[in-house]
Amino acid sequence: MMALSELGMTEFASRRNRSSRFKWVLWGTLLLLVVYVLVRNCLFIRAGMLRPNFSVIHEAYDFNLWELPWTLSVVGVVFVVLAVIGRRIYLWGALLYAFLAIDLFALRYYVTHIEPSRHVVHRIRLETPKLSQPVRLLHLSDIQSGGIADLEDALFDVIQSVQPDIILNTGDYLQVIPPYTTESELPKLTKLIERVNPRYGTYGVYGDTDYLMYRFKLKDFEPMVMLSSSSAEVVTEGGVLNLLGLNLNQSKDYAYASRSVSHWLEESDSNAFRILFGHGPDYALGVEQLPIDLCLAGHTHGGQVRLPFFGPLVIDSEVPKDWASGFRRIGIPYLNVSAGAGCNRYQGLPPLRFNCPTEMTLIELVPMRPLP
Repeated sequence: MMALSELGMTEFASRRNRSSRFKWVLWGTLLLLVVYVLVRNCLFIRAGMLRPNFSVIHEAYDFNLWELPWTLSVVGVVFVVLAVIGRRIYLWGALLYAFLAIDLFALRYYVTHIEPSRHVVHRIRLETPKLSQPVRLLHLSDIQSGGIADLEDALFDVIQSVQPDIILNTGDYLQVIPPYTTESELPKLTKLIERVNPRYGTYGVYGDTDYLMYRFKLKDFEPMVMLSSSSAEVVTEGGVLNLLGLNLNQSKDYAYASRSVSHWLEESDSNAFRILFGHGPDYALGVEQLPIDLCLAGHTHGGQVRLPFFGPLVIDSEVPKDWASGFRRIGIPYLNVSAGAGCNRYQGLPPLRFNCPTEMTLIELVPMRPLP
């Protein structure tokens, strides 16, 4: 009886030792991986990921959503081997690392293939005394196509479905990836624009990625009318829209834009609905007290990656982070900054979005309701 008791106690102690050893191996391995991940990401930040340096962003994307899940998979296989040679408790470690690896692979698929193609339509209703009939204005920005394909075709299907009366595009149309070229893709883009061109037309300005388009003639963009430091008057059934499109430098610094804006305000009818639009939103910091009805901008992509409770990691703009996307009043004018209909494709960067889907904004301009 004593021998059996001693044998039981020995077996119990042996199990406790195996369990303790397993915990040390599991948590020690996990701690090493966490430290490794933190160090690598800190190095990415120091290298300029948040400035932003898109080459470093690409490296961070590949590390966190490709190299890391494969590393976790290898560690999981090691735990499987430990389980096979006689310590079944290590299967729990294998399951944990398999779960983490699968989650990261799934996240990679989601941020690369699902969220960049969602094409959310935000709907805004803006009352104005300057119009007697509604006008459906679609604000589009940052298509940034690496090559016109099914994704862009789906985008313009959505545009067509919301039936806008006028489209204003705040730049960054193409960011081609070889073998595609601007010469090959611009005609495809203009065909899509022509397919949905609304009754009051499509107007656009140049963005950062459009520098290769400067050598094209304005007629090459038709039916889109390019406004670069120039204005247009659009006569609708309910009143007049007066547009001023800023060039790229003007959109990023109101000091460059002030003369053009002042001249436009002096020349335009104050009874017209005035819309100022440019690629970058920085110009809006200087127009808060000007008699402008609506300002439009893009460029920020809403950050593309927005962390819960923190917001966008980087917006590449001097405006407050909460201006990086969305509709708000900024004094006299209203401002809408689009999070963009595409993704940054610099140096072959894949489409990449998290908690910030591609979008467009339908702003319905409606007559002011009379007071009761």
